[in-house]
Amino acid sequence: MADTLTGKGYAVTASSLAALTAGGSETITLIGITIANVHATDACWVTADVIRSGTNSELAHQVSIPVNDSLDLLQGKVVLNSNDVLKLQAEAGLKLEASLSYLVQT
Repeated sequence: MADTLTGKGYAVTASSLAALTAGGSETITLIGITIANVHATDACWVTADVIRSGTNSELAHQVSIPVNDSLDLLQGKVVLNSNDVLKLQAEAGLKLEASLSYLVQT
């Protein structure tokens, strides 16, 4: 089993879209999710969901992030098994950016 520690940036949109998906033969351990409000004048909320076999588990529901501030979403770790999806949604587009840190096991 190969382990790869990695990360990525993600622009959070007003639609609930997949920010990260575990492939069919991999397990992903989310280590950190930091979401920054990069808008100059408006607070913005974020919703984060994990979809497992069609079942929705919310990590956060419309949590407001003040202007020029950030939210560390995880207090522990979250595991995404094969085909599980992390979805992020913002109140409005072009306001939130996410930084994801995770371990991929194949």
